[in-house]
Amino acid sequence: MNSLRTFTKLALTATFMTAGLAQVSAQETYPNKPVELVCSTSPGSTAAQWCQMLAQVLSQKDALGVPVNVAFKGAGSGNEAGVYVAGRDNDGYTILHANASWSGYMNLPTFERSVDDFEFLARIEKFIYALGTHSQQPYQTFDDVVAAAKEKPGTIAVAGNKIGSIHHKHILSVFSAADAEAVHIPYEGSGDAVRDVLGQHVPVGLGSIGQLQPHVEAGTIRPLVVLNEERVAAFPDVPTPAELGYDYPISHQWQGIFMKAGTPEEVKDKIRAALTMVVESPEYAEYLKNSPHVEKNFETDGAALKSSFEAELEDYQEFMKANGIL
Repeated sequence: MNSLRTFTKLALTATFMTAGLAQVSAQETYPNKPVELVCSTSPGSTAAQWCQMLAQVLSQKDALGVPVNVAFKGAGSGNEAGVYVAGRDNDGYTILHANASWSGYMNLPTFERSVDDFEFLARIEKFIYALGTHSQQPYQTFDDVVAAAKEKPGTIAVAGNKIGSIHHKHILSVFSAADAEAVHIPYEGSGDAVRDVLGQHVPVGLGSIGQLQPHVEAGTIRPLVVLNEERVAAFPDVPTPAELGYDYPISHQWQGIFMKAGTPEEVKDKIRAALTMVVESPEYAEYLKNSPHVEKNFETDGAALKSSFEAELEDYQEFMKANGIL
């Protein structure tokens, strides 16, 4: 009997040692198979273009050096992407695209996973948005839209991204600052919102500067207000809210990467290093050149990112309560 117990203990010890060595080996050889980048938006958005660019450069030999495949999971105000990634292994082979909208999504009762299921690994850039209307609509300026909204409260529809998104906050904030009321129409991505402005299914819509620019140049969309502290080079004649007298703290969209909590430090370090190579690459420089809505804003300090995101979560919760979203 003692011999059997001894054998069992030795076998268990060997099993645990083998498992431990296998885990260490997996971390040392990471990555040795394709990586999945889960993009929490629809394929037509500017964030989707960012995901495709990121995957392309991450796949290069000097970065991760393995195929990085993009999976679009934009439904449910972040819920679809969050549930999917939380259900995968925390081995670094599933990377989650996240943005400032997640500080809203994670406050929604429909968000099924906990904030603690994820870790903010890197913030990469800032996006700038504007409100625009079809050139055949009667609104020549944003003040015209505000006047119409005040005359008939609740009748001005504004196309934007998902409920709880930073786009939603952009829309409610600027109209609230103007003491007017608008109806936010949620879409799976800002690309879909711009499409319906072009089709005149909605009178006003929110899109990134890059999304709107070709339509502005074609004469089909009229930009009304740039949701930024300063004017942008792409639309030099378009005012900011503050210039119109609507001064309020603007919450900006950022693009970044979340990982499932518990991902090994060695793996996270390799992903951080690969992301650093991305933002220093000629491909990223070209992307910035062709993306007037993007400003580089790179950060990989885990403590700083955790602190900033916790503050955003708290701020967004108060905003959502004040505006009846929660």
